[in-house]
Amino acid sequence: MAGAALRDLLRRAEALTAAGSPVPCDAETAMAEIVAWSRLIDRAEAAIAVRLAVAEAGKGQQLFGRRTLGAWLAAATGSRTARAGERLTLARQLSRLPDLAARLAEGSVPFGAAAAIASAVRRLDDADARLAEPILLDLATDPATTVEDVTQAGQAILETVDPDGRLARAAAQTERQHLNIAATLDGMGRVTGLLDPELTLQFKTWLEPLAVKNGAQDARDHGRRMADALAVRLSQGGRRTVMHVAVTEQTLTGQSEDPAHLQDGTAIPAADARRMAYTADLRRVLRDADGALLDLGRARRLASTDQREAILAQYRTCAREGCDVPAYLAEIDHIQPWHPVGRTDLANLAPLCTPDNKWKSRHPDRVEIIDQGNGTVVMRFHRHPKLHPRRRPWQQPGQPRQPRQQTPTNPTTTPAPPRASHPPPTPPRASHPTPASPGASHPTPAPPGASHPTPAPPGVSHPTPAPPRASQPTAASPAIPHSTAASPGVLHPTAA
Repeated sequence: MAGAALRDLLRRAEALTAAGSPVPCDAETAMAEIVAWSRLIDRAEAAIAVRLAVAEAGKGQQLFGRRTLGAWLAAATGSRTARAGERLTLARQLSRLPDLAARLAEGSVPFGAAAAIASAVRRLDDADARLAEPILLDLATDPATTVEDVTQAGQAILETVDPDGRLARAAAQTERQHLNIAATLDGMGRVTGLLDPELTLQFKTWLEPLAVKNGAQDARDHGRRMADALAVRLSQGGRRTVMHVAVTEQTLTGQSEDPAHLQDGTAIPAADARRMAYTADLRRVLRDADGALLDLGRARRLASTDQREAILAQYRTCAREGCDVPAYLAEIDHIQPWHPVGRTDLANLAPLCTPDNKWKSRHPDRVEIIDQGNGTVVMRFHRHPKLHPRRRPWQQPGQPRQPRQQTPTNPTTTPAPPRASHPPPTPPRASHPTPASPGASHPTPAPPGASHPTPAPPGVSHPTPAPPRASQPTAASPAIPHSTAASPGVLHPTAA
């Protein structure tokens, strides 16, 4: 039944879009048909989302040789990667949002609002998603609200539910930012990219004051005016960038982790506010209980002009190892962070470009300070924690690793002393003549010239000669107890 209904819907859509179908002549009828077609497209998107969940569960992308389902969807439907990502996010979240799935299927919620709701709850657990769903649905069905309003409401819910993850989300946004400048065939440059909220606001406040229309005769669109404003800025034709950040004293001094707020109301993490204060002009602003402005103090720079000139005389580039950004384009950073105990002394200042300064403030435990011995330092960033150099507890940062000492395999074994070239002499043995038994044969007298041992007196030990070195033993009479020659230094027996 579902397949037949789908084929019937496709036939009706083809009939309506045929070349011979009538096109309304008046604007009111055309706009009414546009809304009707949009609702039909929304219902088709709901059907696509349900089927995408089935395709993802079965790993259908492998049937077409694709690594991801999003890549297959973009190629099969001829859509942009971002649109394919929206469809996948909606398909993955519909199982947790039953009310949204029903409203989307009946066409009462547009696809754009449904995608915004799905994107807002994808970082929430199931319990928080069920609580956020009716709030976002009521907002999405209100004719006075837009998709951007739903997105901002979802972000506010996430900030309320998970305030501790604000810094991690801001860091993730910074990691995603990129800027590409590609040359076209006619020599122009195409600029594309993605910037985090802080850099986006800085860029807008830097350009938009110069991108206003110059009267009714100015026919330039907004994009053209922004490009002209960029040319003026790069030619040093405008004043310096000013961006207001509201932060409490407790947050600035580290006593509180309440977020700061940009001038458009965007909340930023407390750590980012403290990092921005390192190189910003600080103004003391006093307000009453109702928020009315009472006093605005004078601005002061944490690093003075003289200190900056001294830093530029010492450094040619950014202090981060391997960074080639010129020092005059870098920010003056505190080597030991200004919060909580860092001092604004010349010995504690070094130039860091804006991306490196932001990374250092967010990962202070992964920065190695190497003293160069000439009043300057080099900062080594360990961007991959698994590749950190292994240091001994006594090894200071930047100190070369000491060679490892060789230890014996078995530390309990005492090495043997060197062997002697000759075995030690045998201890002397006492020699006593043994009386012959009756009937025993007497020894045959030794031939002339043979040496015969003289019996030792009682109680005196007879010297024992060393073993012979000759390959053949010396022939001797059986009656002679020691027939071999004596070792050097031993008394030689007299001849018989």
